[in-house]
Amino acid sequence: MAAQAKILIVDDERDLVDAYVRLLERAGHRCLAAFDANEAIQLIDAESPDVVITDLSLPDTSGIEIIRHVRAKSASTPIIVMSGHNTPELNNAAHAAGANISLLKPVSIAELQRVIVEALAR
Repeated sequence: MAAQAKILIVDDERDLVDAYVRLLERAGHRCLAAFDANEAIQLIDAESPDVVITDLSLPDTSGIEIIRHVRAKSASTPIIVMSGHNTPELNNAAHAAGANISLLKPVSIAELQRVIVEALAR
């Protein structure tokens, strides 16, 4: 696998986040987890992750706010959106806010690793 990255995963589905963290850490990455937007924004500010993976549906706000926050801090940080409700409108809003890649959940760990490697190579 390519260079190890500090990856922030934002999703309110704790089991999903735990599984991704476990598998990505096994691949050599350092993972941070947030279960709502407020927690994610604090981690973005404190940790400056190399990659941000976020759901669009969060309990306290939309993942669009997380995308905007990342973009305000960094134009180059890869942002991967994962959503179970991947509509053209949501995709367009996510990309307009600055997301690089949109994936439909559930996403296999192999697909997620491939996308992370590609995003880091850009």
